[in-house]
Amino acid sequence: MDEVRFNKLSLAARANIVWEKGKLADSVILNNYCLMLYSVNHQFVELIMDLPSNSIVWISLANEYDLVKYLDDIHLEV
Repeated sequence: MDEVRFNKLSLAARANIVWEKGKLADSVILNNYCLMLYSVNHQFVELIMDLPSNSIVWISLANEYDLVKYLDDIHLEV
């Protein structure tokens, strides 16, 4: 999935791709937002939902900065 082409799609079109092809990998609650990380075609997509209005406010391919938010949930024991 090309980032430029993906981000040019409407929010509704991006949401359809996530719902149809994505698998939820993790989610984080920050303030009044739920940040959800999906795996779509071997790439990560972040979907941000406003909890009070229960509406999607942003969907984009996740970059390294986006992925850091989910690292606190990973616990490895050796």
